[in-house]
Amino acid sequence: MQRIRPLHMPPSRDEGPDSGHVVLSDGSTALLRIAQPSDADELQHFVERLSPEARRHRFFSETAPPAEVIRTLCDPSDPRRSLTVIALRRQDGALRVIASGSYHARDPHQAEVAMAVDDRLHGHGLGTLLLERLALLAIRHGFTRLWAITHADNVAMREVFASSGLPMEEHVEGGDMEVELSLTPTDHSVRQSEWRERVATTASLRPLFHPQAVAVIGASRAPQSIGYRLLDALSSNGFHGRCYAINPHAATIAGMQTYPSLRALPEPVDLAVIAVPKDAVLSVVDDCAATGVRALVVITAGFAEVGVDGRRLQDQLLEKVRQQGLRMVGPNCFGILNTDPAVRLNATFTSTFPLAGSLAMSS
Repeated sequence: MQRIRPLHMPPSRDEGPDSGHVVLSDGSTALLRIAQPSDADELQHFVERLSPEARRHRFFSETAPPAEVIRTLCDPSDPRRSLTVIALRRQDGALRVIASGSYHARDPHQAEVAMAVDDRLHGHGLGTLLLERLALLAIRHGFTRLWAITHADNVAMREVFASSGLPMEEHVEGGDMEVELSLTPTDHSVRQSEWRERVATTASLRPLFHPQAVAVIGASRAPQSIGYRLLDALSSNGFHGRCYAINPHAATIAGMQTYPSLRALPEPVDLAVIAVPKDAVLSVVDDCAATGVRALVVITAGFAEVGVDGRRLQDQLLEKVRQQGLRMVGPNCFGILNTDPAVRLNATFTSTFPLAGSLAMSS
């Protein structure tokens, strides 16, 4: 059996290809992992939520497959026969499948691959990330080629195959197209994967350093408090976006109108700066996700730096942020600065604003 050593693995932080968080092209995140038998009900719901056209492209039928088929997809016991990877994100308080992809062995060296993505998330790179992850897992289990058949009008899936960078052959017959992908890494496939990583990473950082609107959650009327100083630093240094103060117990702070919650704001914000007691941080993250916030700066202390209980709380925070598809700086941090004259973001609790320049610092 021929073994292939991949030249590049998609970013998954400290996790492996069996389970890892990935960054989508819009900068949000999702969890990719191998489907388990316990995922069958949620995968069934995902398939039922797909549009009839999406089901036709995935299963060659507009009706959802029977539960027996879904249970088979969620059986990882024989990865040389078949394997399914699911993408998950927390929605409405529960982890939901937002995409899935599977391979099924055609022979010891070739596997058929098929994928489906939530209709609302097309164009975010999920299909490509699924294909990359399936390719890595297929290589691990001895496959050297992937094969797919899709409708010729399934433009989205054809673009996923073409953009993968993997050597590809296409054959059109009638209204269907057969695609064969070689899993032997090439310089081109590695460059494509690295380019997608750079694009996604840049997109994920944009709401942190170039926000259009920022909310300070935990803004305070006490001039010496962190919440007051954060709001003052944002408003007094010429931030070029909109700034909102969140405090359910105050009507104004330093002459600025306050709002009781994110839901009461006149518009969604890109960035939330959080300075609330540590026991309230997790619920604030839920509010941020529910109102469309894309990035967080958690100033609040009392996490891993204070011991075992704090570490446990920090792990819960990190998992919640990742599940919601958000990006975070913190917790227990000084904040972030962008001195670009077109931005002038001071999301810290210092009144000192450095001169604009080309120096970046992370500490």
